[in-house]
Amino acid sequence: MKVSIIFLSYNHGGFVADALRSALSQDYPEYELIVHDDGSTDGTRQIIESILAEEVPRHVRVVIAGDGINHGLIEAFNRAMSASTGEILIHFSGDDISYSHRLSRTMEVFHAHPDVMLVTSEAQRIDGKGNLLNHPVSAPQEKIYSYASDPEHIYANSPILGAAAAYRASVIKNFNPITPGFCHAEDNVYWVRALLLGKIFCIRDSLLAYRLHGENFTENEWKWRNGTIDSLQAAHIEFVRKHSLNFSQWEIDIAHAYRNGLIDKFRATQALKTAKRDAIRCSLLVSSLKVEPWSTWFWLALESIKCGGYKEFISKLKLRLSQRRRLRYWNTHAKYMAGRLTS
Repeated sequence: MKVSIIFLSYNHGGFVADALRSALSQDYPEYELIVHDDGSTDGTRQIIESILAEEVPRHVRVVIAGDGINHGLIEAFNRAMSASTGEILIHFSGDDISYSHRLSRTMEVFHAHPDVMLVTSEAQRIDGKGNLLNHPVSAPQEKIYSYASDPEHIYANSPILGAAAAYRASVIKNFNPITPGFCHAEDNVYWVRALLLGKIFCIRDSLLAYRLHGENFTENEWKWRNGTIDSLQAAHIEFVRKHSLNFSQWEIDIAHAYRNGLIDKFRATQALKTAKRDAIRCSLLVSSLKVEPWSTWFWLALESIKCGGYKEFISKLKLRLSQRRRLRYWNTHAKYMAGRLTS
């Protein structure tokens, strides 16, 4: 199977050399490297050009997809994916370091499991200086996930980390490009597409070093390190709110898959219900944490019940009514963030 690395960068000047060299040093006999710099202003593009001019092995075919203009993350993915010709598309970020066996280990899974549409893995976390942080992220165990085994959760309870993802081309090219503004991030979309078409495989081994630094922290993480409790709470609420926006793209993709015979009516109906329930769950959580007016809260609660989220309704009602429960929620979240961001 032909493989394309999708290498995306934006203002990664301090990290992109190591990241690009890791993409050029994979122990796979032949592959395509799609490079898209999204209009960097810190010298990233010049570093990329210098390395590509002198360090490309003969077995790597390089395609430059960027045009020097900043299009934003989603459009950068759309452009880079459309420029690829591989049957397998593997995302490499301009600030992470992939280990040399990432391609070969990933391809072993795709060859062994024809019904797997997406392969992800653990990732060792590092800081901006390359120091190891305390815990790897992503897959807790090697496992296959699908809607057949878990139709009630939008990601089928699979760990989601776009930086570690590899996709069959059908996950991208059997659908229309992602609509900017219709989702939180690309992995939220590709994960659902993969589950509509087949299964997700999680490799337990760490196949890359996933860098956490000031430019790629979520706003939530950055404010935890640099802000106040109030700013942390506001950032978390905004993060959850943005996640609810994914429903717009999920709805488009589910309808597209059904119209084009990629899924049957039962799968489409089930997936749409699950997607809507996830979006309402996020909106109801935000409304409960912000203690919004009862008129707003009850409308969301009714929508949750319509989608089968009765337990969700009860738990969020308790959260909305009880300041003590909200404080417990924030304490739990603070402990989680502390675990993610301390070495």
